[in-house]
Amino acid sequence: MTTMPSVDLQPLTDSTRRLVRTVDALDEPLLAAPSLLPGWSRSHVVAHLTLNAEAMAGAADGVRGSTPRPLYASRESRDADIEELAHVTCTELRQRFLASTSRLADALAGLPDETLVAEVEWYPGGPLRAVAQFPEIRRAEVEVHHADLATGEYDATSWPGDFRAWLIDSRARTLSPETGAEPFTVYAGDLDRTWSVAGGGESDPVVTGSSADLAWWLSGRGDASGLASDDPLPRIAGW
Repeated sequence: MTTMPSVDLQPLTDSTRRLVRTVDALDEPLLAAPSLLPGWSRSHVVAHLTLNAEAMAGAADGVRGSTPRPLYASRESRDADIEELAHVTCTELRQRFLASTSRLADALAGLPDETLVAEVEWYPGGPLRAVAQFPEIRRAEVEVHHADLATGEYDATSWPGDFRAWLIDSRARTLSPETGAEPFTVYAGDLDRTWSVAGGGESDPVVTGSSADLAWWLSGRGDASGLASDDPLPRIAGW
């Protein structure tokens, strides 16, 4: 197996610490309040983040033991587990969330470099992801869903600049005509950087705005406030 250099876990560590502080401040009524995700309370968001961390840690442990396994048994079981965990007590949810972040941090820190090229399925028969991608994938979950908690203290403008650029880049690569996206480009003025989306070129619409507003919109969220275009804004599928 080819050896890869170690991945940098510090960005994920920093993002997780910020999220932990927010979750620690959520009492029972605050957790029961709606999140920005349709049909989900803040408890659902925290439950999802908890189970995602546990699933990633379990997959990392499997790779280290030479027994790779999917993160989730199925989409249905994942959704059912989120629903169940979202309805435990506030104390139990917060304790399990905190434990899950520690477990994942330990699992990722303990991975030998040679295991990072191993690929695991998100679901049986689903997409494969290299273990080396786990930190950036998890960081995206942490940062985006931190904003989804809608506490008024953390939103897309709170995201670190490198994460905003990463998210725009990731969505620019993911969105395609096959996913229903029309070709266009985006320009982030604060970063002085342009991205081509779905094969967009010079003759296609250009959407301009701050990196925070563009990243939020490209994640399928918000009402495109702060963005400008001479053409109707393209429709963006949810993230």
